Amino acid sequence: METNTKLERFIQQTESAAQREADKLIADAQAQAVTMINDDRERMEARSAMLARISRAENDERKRVAESRYVLDRKVLTHRNALVNGLFDDIRSELVEFTRSQKYEEHLVKCVDAANRERSLSDPVFVYCRKADAGLAEKVLKKYGIIPKTDRNILIGGLMFKYPVKGIFIDLTLDSAFDAEREAFSSRSEMQL
Repeated sequence: METNTKLERFIQQTESAAQREADKLIADAQAQAVTMINDDRERMEARSAMLARISRAENDERKRVAESRYVLDRKVLTHRNALVNGLFDDIRSELVEFTRSQKYEEHLVKCVDAANRERSLSDPVFVYCRKADAGLAEKVLKKYGIIPKTDRNILIGGLMFKYPVKGIFIDLTLDSAFDAEREAFSSRSEMQL
């Protein structure tokens, strides 16, 4: 009996020691798990904070690039417009010089012939020119018996033909050709010669 009692005590002590050791191992594992969870949480928070800083930095950089691109585009557009304006100022000056040359009379003759081919000048027609061209236009239109009228809207030169009965007009002014080319150039960045 005594042996049984000793054996039972030994078993209880062993079980108790094993239970304490198991409890200690479980407690250590739980503490280690809590520490790992807390470390992971801290790493995740640090990662989230870092990603937020990166995202803000990327957004700030995108904004800075967009602002810089806008400023650069405005500068390029302003420079382009200055070049286009300069180009068309030069073209206008050359057209004004052209209207002072002998070739301008030939041009007016071609305008009259073109208008006559389009719609007969024997039909009732009014022909308009700029004030400075009144004498030259009268000379060119003499064979058709037409006396031109001046139009203050024609600044560069050329002729405009209006057929009131038909409601037709043929605009062969240098002004309209100039304006059409400028508009075509501005919209397509090209010019027809």
